Amino acid sequence: MKKITLFLSALMAVGAWAQEESYELRVLTFEDEDANGIVNYNGGVDTWSSLIENVQYGGPMLYPNDFDEDEDVLYGWYDEGNTEIMSELINNYLDGCFWGGGIAISNYIDDNLGNGDYLHQLSVPTSNGSDNFAVVYCNSNPTISEYNPQAYIAFADEAHVIESVNVGPTTYQLNVAKNGNSPARALTEEGDYLTITFYGYNEETQTGSVSFDLARDGSFVEDWTEVSLLPLGKVTMVLFAMSSNDSGTYGVNQASYFAIDDIKVRFAKEDIQTSVDDVESEVVSVEYFSVAGQKFDAPQKGVNIVKKTYSDGTSKTSKVVVK
Repeated sequence: MKKITLFLSALMAVGAWAQEESYELRVLTFEDEDANGIVNYNGGVDTWSSLIENVQYGGPMLYPNDFDEDEDVLYGWYDEGNTEIMSELINNYLDGCFWGGGIAISNYIDDNLGNGDYLHQLSVPTSNGSDNFAVVYCNSNPTISEYNPQAYIAFADEAHVIESVNVGPTTYQLNVAKNGNSPARALTEEGDYLTITFYGYNEETQTGSVSFDLARDGSFVEDWTEVSLLPLGKVTMVLFAMSSNDSGTYGVNQASYFAIDDIKVRFAKEDIQTSVDDVESEVVSVEYFSVAGQKFDAPQKGVNIVKKTYSDGTSKTSKVVVK
């Protein structure tokens, strides 16, 4: 019996080694020293810290004045040459502002829940040991549809497996969940909840979902937690939505914020070795998309996803920045 156990253990070790060697793990840390060519929303290569507002509410990057959809570019970012993850504000109100939802880079830490309001919306109550992180502000309506856009991350190249993401509360969200803030009430009763749901998509097909409770039955998440996204499988995009039993006519009453950091992405070795240069087939069509999936007839100002389809039926996507 002992020999069988040792044999099985050896097989498991070999299997685990083979699986580990089949991909390269890349991590989006939002740290300047790990940057490998950050492309900011204006098309320039910069640092993560350059995307942090000097004020948490009302600054020019997240709340531009007189935003023009035809001329101006939404706040966004692209981790070029590393995880290939990108995102931009979802522009729910067509004014280019963060209050419509999206993901903002931050480094604000404030453990005083008395400051837990919208003026401190980019703060987290506890540090996870890094300088920078990102704050997600979700649409108050958690319904997933083309007419109700959600905050998201997307890959600029092709589908990948996201191993995990670190998730934490924000000071604003935690204060409202614990103490209430009209119209929101404190989530202190049995049956109360505030839940994040990560929806995976490969192109237009939903691959799965993962849920994580920030509050449940009077208990609250107050520190960072690593959440596995492996159940989503290979994805080209992940949408973020928040739901709660404390909801009203316009959706969730709670402060629909949370923080993310250290997004771990698996790059299959064969994907790393394959490039467009290896494809000998002719290009038969070229399509242009925004990072949110909106299709255009030609490249637009800002970050574009270009999809080329070849005569052998294969396709390849890439990123193009138009200044």
